[in-house]
Amino acid sequence: MLIASICKELRLLSRDLHGVAVLFIMPILFMFIMSAALSNESELSQETPIMLLSERENPLNEALFQALKEEGLSVVQGNIRSERIKAENALTEGIYSLLIINSNSKLTALSDEKPLELHLNPSIDRGWLLGVKGILQKHYTRLRLEQYLADNHIKLKNRQQKQIKEIEKKVNQDLDKKFAQINDYLAKAQWQEAYLNRQGEQVSKPNSVQHSVPAWLIFGMFFIMIPLSNVMAMERQTNTITRLRMARASALNLIVAKLLPYFLINQLQFIGMIALGYFVLPYFDMPAFSLNGEWGQYAVLSMMVSLAALGYGLLVSVIARTTEHAVVLGGGGIIIMAAIGGIMVPTYVMPDIMQTVAEFSPMGWALNAFQNLLLNQSALSQITDYLLKLTAFGGVAIGLAAMIYQQQLRKQVRF
Repeated sequence: MLIASICKELRLLSRDLHGVAVLFIMPILFMFIMSAALSNESELSQETPIMLLSERENPLNEALFQALKEEGLSVVQGNIRSERIKAENALTEGIYSLLIINSNSKLTALSDEKPLELHLNPSIDRGWLLGVKGILQKHYTRLRLEQYLADNHIKLKNRQQKQIKEIEKKVNQDLDKKFAQINDYLAKAQWQEAYLNRQGEQVSKPNSVQHSVPAWLIFGMFFIMIPLSNVMAMERQTNTITRLRMARASALNLIVAKLLPYFLINQLQFIGMIALGYFVLPYFDMPAFSLNGEWGQYAVLSMMVSLAALGYGLLVSVIARTTEHAVVLGGGGIIIMAAIGGIMVPTYVMPDIMQTVAEFSPMGWALNAFQNLLLNQSALSQITDYLLKLTAFGGVAIGLAAMIYQQQLRKQVRF
């Protein structure tokens, strides 16, 4: 009996090769993708451009520039008086990722030292920024104190043969004064951050929810594939497709009728997730999520993301023979697109090769467009490339699905 039961289960498994295959293929693919995405070295990128604005004739700034170059950073130097406006415009255009502005002159006293100004793009790589801050703190503090101590030697006049104790008292007083100035300097904030959007306006510092909410919102919109594929599978299993063929219904009309309700569901998903981030997250001591810029721009983006998600879901639905087949094929594809597109792991922590691969993920296009609107407050014209890619992906997928579905109607396919 036991042997017969085992043979029966093996026969059933042999009829569901898709389910068996997913047990091996999906973990292997997911392990490979996530391992590659998290394999970035701890070294700072040498390709991210930085500009150091300062007085060229100041030896401290020259030494700081050389120290940053020796750390492997891609840094150029500019004159704070003549190039500041031009450099800030270049930052908003994305030419530079970071401006380091030192407004102190070579004659500035240690007690009057102003913090460095860091002007950044809101979508800057946070890990890279932390590394640059560490390098700045190490070198600028060292160079500034070396300059201060070199310019402030203790000088004692001993022309009248003063007593040894008087000399020691004078030395101790001068040392105490200088150490007090150094302690005051070290206690100050070393820099001030200013985040500039694409219009050159200062915006608030990005927080964690500004990545997580858009990422998982896009992820959820693509899972519209599951209810859509269930309906298509039931249509075939109940032989509804035969009745549709006999009614001479066109594939295009049927597809439009199917997609419109799911399109509305996608829009409800979008609104619901935004509302959840705005109203609910603060109750759990997390930053509230809010949209920056015009709502109409986000509405256009939501429609394009929905078009891509529905195109993918429809294509999977007409290809898959059963609900289980659709879940394996479609769900696996969604997870892979999410893994390589920056949904599960931000692209800025990925190595260069994975960042290149991420450019081919529809979810990556949607997330980049969303973050450009949200963080950089870009205009709709500045994310046109992403919108066109999403539209083309959705249009091609829907076109292919319509062709396949038309063939199924003509052939009166039964599953």
